[in-house]
Amino acid sequence: LVEEMLTLARADHMAQPAVLAEVSLSDIAGDCALAFEPVAFEAGKSLEYTAEEDVFVLGDGDRLRRLVSILLDNAVKYGAEGGIITLTLEKTERQARLTVSNPGEPIPAEQLGRLFERFYRADASRSREAGGHGLGLSIAKWIVERHGGWFEIVSRPDVGTRITVVLPAAQEA
Repeated sequence: LVEEMLTLARADHMAQPAVLAEVSLSDIAGDCALAFEPVAFEAGKSLEYTAEEDVFVLGDGDRLRRLVSILLDNAVKYGAEGGIITLTLEKTERQARLTVSNPGEPIPAEQLGRLFERFYRADASRSREAGGHGLGLSIAKWIVERHGGWFEIVSRPDVGTRITVVLPAAQEA
């Protein structure tokens, strides 16, 4: 909790300058997926990962790793028992699109806009069981915005919850 609060306080005051370099989002996503496979397994879920190779963005590798970890952690915590969590990464001409999906009860539409608020939890009863403090998605939002990106969120009974992060792809030389 203290680390998350410090991260957000620094974000508010821009006390942590971003160290931007061309980084492989493919490698970061793959490393995070491998790290979360046993976590998902212990939670009674499985994790499937597919990614295009050589997806590069101009960014801070440590912060991007944290972003992917936050999204996978939420998917494991809130996904349905026995469900399959998916992480996909694809590149379009100008964008990298990282999507994390988990099956389960959809988040009500009126609550989707509040997911990135500090300390907000869409379902208080489930969040007590899963742990956390309601700061992860606030940190994720800050990381995405610092990288010039945005989120797309879908949460419906037929798809569960799907969060896509869209980041500008690094320009090829």
